[in-house]
Amino acid sequence: MRRLLRNIILFIVILDTTSLCQVYKVPLLLKHFAEHQSLDHEITFSDFLSMHYLGKDLNDNDDDKDMQLPFKKVEAHTSNFIFAPNTPVFTFRRVYLPVKAEYGPAVSQVDYSTVLGSLFRPPRV
Repeated sequence: MRRLLRNIILFIVILDTTSLCQVYKVPLLLKHFAEHQSLDHEITFSDFLSMHYLGKDLNDNDDDKDMQLPFKKVEAHTSNFIFAPNTPVFTFRRVYLPVKAEYGPAVSQVDYSTVLGSLFRPPRV
């Protein structure tokens, strides 16, 4: 169950971070690797990737196939969606509601001492 969940999450992340047309080219990558492996049996997949993506490719007259591999060419596809609603002029109305204060003391506290709120005062015994 964990393996299935991991594969699903990995699949979602790959589709989210790469364009879908590059994911469609993965079978071409595997097919091209099989062709290179048929020519040289000692080549590994990491050698194949480093040869095609990091280093210089062999001069084996398959440049057309090499350029069909995923992430060999940068293809930028963008689509913009602008939503502009067709509505008449919208204005805000102010609604004034009466506010009743039903909290606090019933008698207003007008007489207060500033000494009680002082930060530095002598300690009481």
